[in-house]
Amino acid sequence: MAMTLGYWDIRGLAHAIRLLLEYTDSKYEEKRYTMGDAPDYDRSQWLSEKFKLGLDFPNEKLKPELLKGLPDTVKQYSQFLGKRPWFAGDEITYVDFLAYDVLDVHRVFEPTCLDAFPNLKDFMTRLELAHAIRLLLEYTDSKYEEKRYTMGDAPDYDRSQWLNEKFKLGLDFPNNLRDGVARGAGGPSTLPPIPLQLPYLIDGAHRITQSNAIARYLARKHNLCGETEEQRIRMDVLENQVMDTRMQLIRLSYNPDFEKLKPDYLKGIPDMVKQYSQFLGKRPWFAGDKITYVDFLAYDFLDGLRLFEPKCLDAFPALQEFMARFEGLPKMAAYMKSSRYLPRPMFSKAAVWGNK
Repeated sequence: MAMTLGYWDIRGLAHAIRLLLEYTDSKYEEKRYTMGDAPDYDRSQWLSEKFKLGLDFPNEKLKPELLKGLPDTVKQYSQFLGKRPWFAGDEITYVDFLAYDVLDVHRVFEPTCLDAFPNLKDFMTRLELAHAIRLLLEYTDSKYEEKRYTMGDAPDYDRSQWLNEKFKLGLDFPNNLRDGVARGAGGPSTLPPIPLQLPYLIDGAHRITQSNAIARYLARKHNLCGETEEQRIRMDVLENQVMDTRMQLIRLSYNPDFEKLKPDYLKGIPDMVKQYSQFLGKRPWFAGDKITYVDFLAYDFLDGLRLFEPKCLDAFPALQEFMARFEGLPKMAAYMKSSRYLPRPMFSKAAVWGNK
């Protein structure tokens, strides 16, 4: 039975998934949804279907008026948890710590938001400690010291305590989402309402949303998850780094002040790309000697960045070789020559850049 991949008729978040499907010779059908023109950007084709597909989180979108959407958002978490003690089942997993962190933020924003959902209140009681990483450290009886950095007051929000140390700690990607490129790219509040929970993947009884969750599912299915703990650590680090740096480009591309903010973003690209190059090192693939699913994520981001600034990889031969190596894979080369390949548009019609 063929899988069904649903997404907008753009490149966007589905691009890496398409590459994975092609590389693994997976049988799939693609359903491409069309968005209307400005000023309304009609999404009725997708909206009329999303709740009929049996997806767990069908397009819970970010709304300017978060309070109005909060009950429906929390309801979906409640339905997904059901009668289980933990989100995955009878035993606690790392996603419970992540879910707790999200729900706790919602609760701070609106203290009564969980009142109508007793199963979520019970869940929170089971895990009433601190933030996600602290929770994991406590749950696993890990010995740790916590160093908390202080930010100054408005209007400068001085971050020198962190900035003076960040490049001395030997981190692969020392927090460049908040320091550097993102500084001129606008924050989350600058994004217009963007439909989330696309792409989705339906594979028999499995109905999966979230692009990285889909990528990991395909990776497990086709043995692209790494073989050693060191490789898996590198994969975890890179997956999150790709998401961070991708969000910088998304925020900029959807920002009404795109032209004003673009020069600062361009200034930050060399340092951003340099970190990818250093992380890759002399390896053929980001996790090691064998290709893994994070190579698809990294290729997708770097290729999109190359569309934004064609010369961005010129000073980094290791990344140029990585891109050529990926594009030279027989299945990738064949796919990129086919009519099914969708290199553009990068983003939806609501974007200022990448909408064509």
